[in-house]
Parts: sequence; structure tokens; C-alpha cells
Amino acid sequence: MDVACVVTIPASGSEASNSCVISNDEEHLKCSINTDLNRPAIAFLDPELTFSLPACQTAAGVTDMIAHIMERLFSGEPAVGVTDNIACGLVRAAREAAPKVMENPDDYDARAEIMWVGTLAHNALRDGDWTCRGLEHELSALDTKITHGAGLAVIFPAWMRYVWREHPERFLEFSAQALGIEPIDSDADELDVEVTPEQAIEYAVEATIDELQDFFVSLGMPRALSEFGVTEDDIEKMIPGLKINRGELFGSFRKLTLDNARKIYRSAL
Repeated sequence: MDVACVVTIPASGSEASNSCVISNDEEHLKCSINTDLNRPAIAFLDPELTFSLPACQTAAGVTDMIAHIMERLFSGEPAVGVTDNIACGLVRAAREAAPKVMENPDDYDARAEIMWVGTLAHNALRDGDWTCRGLEHELSALDTKITHGAGLAVIFPAWMRYVWREHPERFLEFSAQALGIEPIDSDADELDVEVTPEQAIEYAVEATIDELQDFFVSLGMPRALSEFGVTEDDIEKMIPGLKINRGELFGSFRKLTLDNARKIYRSAL
């Protein structure tokens, strides 16, 4: 049976994708299911239907769609010029529109931009790494009050800090194209101290992650897992579900173990 979708919360892009998530709250488990049986036959995107969204849901939705884009940019695959330009352009569009709707929820044009970004973020790019998605699913399975996008606002920067050295060139591309951050050139910038090329890359990547996290926080998203009431004792509660859903070795940008996952969770506390 064909199904029509009327979008009221721009976020996951499910109005055009084959993906869904099933939760078992009693067992604290979440899992993704991908099949074309999930894909709606037609979707309606009316920005006016999102005017009444609470600010927290708007912000979580923007975070979710940016995370969808980054999962694909940081997939471990080499650069693809056209795709990367589209992806970084979508991030720029979301960052420009989000503050406008937070200030004026009835801004039709900004709401329309966000709706379109959400759809394209999950349906117009290549496949991704999906590690952050998996790490966050265990978080919101642990506590169903945690909104997926809010969890991603904490998990994604923590993952980025942990893995960026695996493919720094991908982070530099994202830095320049999406956020306008370039590595320091100690000669051209006339600095008082010498900065090595390696340090310049590290500074640029760290500045990028900081800028991205600060943007999420500026929308009202949390910076740390502790803001959800998550403690170190909760980390071990999330590992069994992660093992079920992702296995003991997962990720394509960088292969991670369950112990690596523990370290990422701890760094996000």
C-alpha cells in the first residue's frame, strides 16, 4: 500500500528515505531498518506546518540533518567534488536559516530552507559511516527522554575529536567549505611564533569542531552527556546494545572497537 507523508518536524528526512528506527523501551534497545517498503510514495513539505514547533525540536532537527550530512562527508571514502560541494552547501544553508527561525518561528523562507535541507541531507548524498548514529541510538535507548538530535549534538563532536587524525584531509575540506576555516600559514599570516604544518592542521580541525559544537549550543542543544544526567556508570549499560546493533568492530571512517566507544562516551561526559 502506498503511503503519503506530511512533514511536521524537519529532521530525519524520512519523508523520502527507506529508513526507520524501532525502539524497545523495556529492553532499552533501538535498531534501524532499511527497506523500500518504508519509503513514502509522495511527501508534502509545507513550512507553515512547522511554525508551531517548540524551539528545542527545531534545534534538534537542524542538528540531526547536519549529522546526516557529516556521516556521509566522513565516510572514509575519497573526495567527490560535486557531492562534497552539495553537502557543504547544505550545512551552510542550515547554519544560516536556523538562527532565523529560532528568532522568528514564523519565518516562512527560513523554515522552507530547513525543510529542504532535511530532505536532501538524508536522500541526495552517498552512504555514510553511521557510527555517531549508532552511538547516539544507545544513548536515547538508555533514556527515552533524550531527543535524538540533542544526543547527536554531544556525540558527534566527541567522535570527531577522537577520529579526525585518520583522514585529516576530509576535515580540512569540511572546515574550508562548510565553515570557512583555513589552516594558519605562519609565513603569510605574520605570526609571532612559528606554527608547523602539522600544528596548523590540528588548530584548524579543532577550531572547526569547536565552531560546530558552539553552533549546536547556540541553538539550545547540550554540550555534554552530563546535561542529560548520564554518568560514567551508564556507559556500560549502553555497550550491550551497541554490540548487538553494530558488532564488536564498526565504522568506515575509522574502525572502532567497543572500548573505543567507551572512550568516546567518557570524553563526552
